[in-house]
Amino acid sequence: MKNVSVLHLVLKHCWFDKIASGIKTSEYRECSPYWNKRLNNKHYDFVIFHRGYTNTTVKFKIKSVNITTLPNDLNLPKCWEIKLSQQDN
Repeated sequence: MKNVSVLHLVLKHCWFDKIASGIKTSEYRECSPYWNKRLNNKHYDFVIFHRGYTNTTVKFKIKSVNITTLPNDLNLPKCWEIKLSQQDN
């Protein structure tokens, strides 16, 4: 059996709902020491989003994790972009 790596992220309800509905197809994280250590040179197959600290979750296959300078939800000049592929049931 292949080792599958899963990233768990807790989101505010508004962002969770947008991702779960398919409106939002990327999640962003600040280029801070914490996120750099957690995302740089790491491979994740899936991301599980948690709706706040509840038991409500959705799971997506990850397309890519890269640093971007494109416009983003955080309004930062540079941040991590986690591009989502299809939702996994």
